[in-house]
Amino acid sequence: MMTGAGIICSLGSHVPEVWDALISGRTGIGPIDGFDPNGFSCLLAAQVRPLDISDLKIHPRDARIMDTPSYLLLKAARDAFRGARLEGTQIPREEIGFFAGMGMMDYDIEDLLPAVLKSLDATGGLNYSAFYSRGYTEVHPLWPLSMLNNIGFCQVGTSLDLQGENSVFSPHADSGMMAIAEGAKSVLDGRAQVVLCGGVSEKVSPFSLARARLCGVLNTTGAKDGPSCKPFDAERRGTVLGEGAGVIALERESSARRRGVEPLAAVTGHGCSCECQGGCAGPTAKAMTLAMKSALDRSGLNPSEIDLVMAHGDGTLAGDRSEIEAIQHVFSDGIENLHVSSSKGALGHLLAGAPLADAILTISMMNHGLIPATLHTSAPDPSIRFHLVHGKPVKKDLKRVLINCQSCEGQAASIVVEAAGG
Repeated sequence: MMTGAGIICSLGSHVPEVWDALISGRTGIGPIDGFDPNGFSCLLAAQVRPLDISDLKIHPRDARIMDTPSYLLLKAARDAFRGARLEGTQIPREEIGFFAGMGMMDYDIEDLLPAVLKSLDATGGLNYSAFYSRGYTEVHPLWPLSMLNNIGFCQVGTSLDLQGENSVFSPHADSGMMAIAEGAKSVLDGRAQVVLCGGVSEKVSPFSLARARLCGVLNTTGAKDGPSCKPFDAERRGTVLGEGAGVIALERESSARRRGVEPLAAVTGHGCSCECQGGCAGPTAKAMTLAMKSALDRSGLNPSEIDLVMAHGDGTLAGDRSEIEAIQHVFSDGIENLHVSSSKGALGHLLAGAPLADAILTISMMNHGLIPATLHTSAPDPSIRFHLVHGKPVKKDLKRVLINCQSCEGQAASIVVEAAGG
């Protein structure tokens, strides 16, 4: 059962705030700031508002090896921890586990600039002898650690004193889903009483833009305004990066009831598969189909019992096409009644944080009986036979939701989330 949740993204830093913005049709996507993106063919992203790290009570020494992804994960983890009433809990710390999906960490030029300036020769070239004899001393001794994505993970574990089973998965959306799957397995196998399962995006930077560009998933039209990510639209042109993190707490229902914590929802099944598409980033329709079927089998549900599919839906031409094919194959019976939605038109692509954000938003959907519209999609792909929620939210009593995600390297993963007590 999910007993706590924390989220932060371009639309807000708390679940109600993000939900209100999403259901109102607001987008967090806008012009990239923080660096000059000119020269890149994608000039838009969904970035978080500047964080006041003093609120996170991080020691200045630790802040030297932390960056935006670490701060986002810590903020979301603390909210989930509090929401699950784990502060002051009598649960032994070694029985609280932590699993997270995380992307790449990037350095800032300013980190190395003092060392480079101290190592220049008379002609302005880099003198390696000078660098290795004295210039390197200008590099902070802990700087290499900041390049490891599990440093932020360790900082969260230390801050919350999480001593149970733990693991980091990387780097795409499927890694966030694997964190949920492994966390649930740890609880079901009795190796942990409670686990935190999280996922966090990369920082929007020249490096992350370059990686996404090389993967072939970005909207590279060079647009500076207007719809930039149009999931399942006939005129889709790619995705944009987003910043954000989501963390949920999982435990058995008996544990939650014993502690007096009201369950929010339940993760009842998961599945994964891998097969690359030739000539494009992402898994084949076959891999997506197998992941969804595996999640349904583990949950003991038939496709007809699913009320909504929260699709990966990143707005890429090939990725959306394969997901449309897979969904329509798995849910072929009664496909016209199946509701499908995607959050990426509002949040951008959060990579490892995407499935966690969708899982947390699913709780709000169940509580409010509303499915947010797939933002910016006005002319759905003509091959679609399911009910794509677009234009405006749809009222619907939701009991069972299947969430999809995928990587640029061929992995596909799905989970089933059911309403608490449903």
